[in-house]
Amino acid sequence: MLVVASLFTAVTTTSADQPDDIPLIGFDFENGHYSNGSLVISGFVEDEVRPTKVQWRLEPTDGALGGDITSSLEVINTSSSRISWAWSINLDDSDAETISPCTCYISITVHSETGDTWEASRVMFLGDTSRSAIIVDSPESGDWVHGFISVSGWSMYPMTWTTPELRLFAKSASSSIDACSTEADSDMSAHLSIIIPDGEFSESLNISGLTDGWHSLYAENYDPSGVTYSQECIPIQVNNLAPLISLEGPDYSLEGAGDLFFDASATDDPVWGREGLHYMWVLRKPSHSGQTPLQIVMGQDKGTMTISAGSSGDYSLTLAVTDAGGISSTMVKIFTIQNVIPKAIASLDDLPIEDGTRIKLSPGSEWMLDASLSEDSENDQVGLRCVWKIDHQPVYEGCIRTLSWPSGAGDEVILTLDVIDDDDDYDSISVLLVHPEASEPLPYSLIVLVISTLFMLSAILLRYRTSDDSSSIPKWKPDE
Repeated sequence: MLVVASLFTAVTTTSADQPDDIPLIGFDFENGHYSNGSLVISGFVEDEVRPTKVQWRLEPTDGALGGDITSSLEVINTSSSRISWAWSINLDDSDAETISPCTCYISITVHSETGDTWEASRVMFLGDTSRSAIIVDSPESGDWVHGFISVSGWSMYPMTWTTPELRLFAKSASSSIDACSTEADSDMSAHLSIIIPDGEFSESLNISGLTDGWHSLYAENYDPSGVTYSQECIPIQVNNLAPLISLEGPDYSLEGAGDLFFDASATDDPVWGREGLHYMWVLRKPSHSGQTPLQIVMGQDKGTMTISAGSSGDYSLTLAVTDAGGISSTMVKIFTIQNVIPKAIASLDDLPIEDGTRIKLSPGSEWMLDASLSEDSENDQVGLRCVWKIDHQPVYEGCIRTLSWPSGAGDEVILTLDVIDDDDDYDSISVLLVHPEASEPLPYSLIVLVISTLFMLSAILLRYRTSDDSSSIPKWKPDE
């Protein structure tokens, strides 16, 4: 048994949760074993725990030969870390005479406590049988396939008078029920490959030209006479077309406390539909954090994505949609969240400060500055910074402060307020402050009026003087 342990073949019909939990089903003979009388069929099952049930059947016997062999399992010593149980089946002369000649398939099925099942098969030639045999190990029934697939298994003719020929071809089916419901004529079919079988085979098939949908994949040992003819069929799901992504969402938005909504729920697979689609959203911010993902959301029920509009910048949203057969499509959505520039609003001793004005301070040594009413988008309002400057030099930070006249300053200073948000965008207002004890300069209009008045008075006086001087000029008499 230890010598032939390497000959095992296990085909899973229902997968367990972990690879280590899969039992191994072994036989002590290779495919194509020949017998002309009674024989003992034996093998082993290797697993962590004793199998719940082990059954066998011999085909084609219409269920006449088969049964439960669980009670006959015996523990055997192996070098494996798991336990092995030996099984054996006796076919006596009467059984052999009943089914011989036969190209028979002996199958062992192992059942677990969780309800999972695993099965492995071998081919036996009993008596003077002429029919060939095929076992297809891969792909398995119902597998999703696309592009290129590997078909592997075992094929042999017990007797030949022409060159053996294994034909591989496919036929479209309307549903899983229709797939492999009938045999197919290889002479009337386009072949995916033709090989000469001699035991184990493995062939890569180009199925990129097949339409999406259920197909019957046939493996046929060809014989036009029908004597050695044999055909096996495996239902497969061809999935060459990728999902068609439909993604809707804004290209531009203002920063705020709300959310942006992106909808890909209309994404569809051309043939297989929306069932089983898997979505993966990856949000990046190239303008700030580069290609480092900020957020990743994935799942079969994730056809929509909600993103906060609370942080401005240029974003990329990548959506990858994978269908049930493993084919993916990708779409990238570029969008911008524009920052809202704050608006500086301030008061001095409860009097509004207007940009570019001149304010003479009321008597005293301290005056209240208040910029708490400055405005920004809702998400940035709480985090606004207020920086107060005297003659363009920062002196205070905080939206509510007390102003004291700086030492060494003259009678006038420039007061500037910068209101800054979290993106370092800002708004400014500046006013000219006059110390309360500073003397007020004459109004410009009054100066103009005085100068004009003096000019007019000087002009009048000059005129009178000119008149007096002209009256003292002597006149010449005619006779002189």
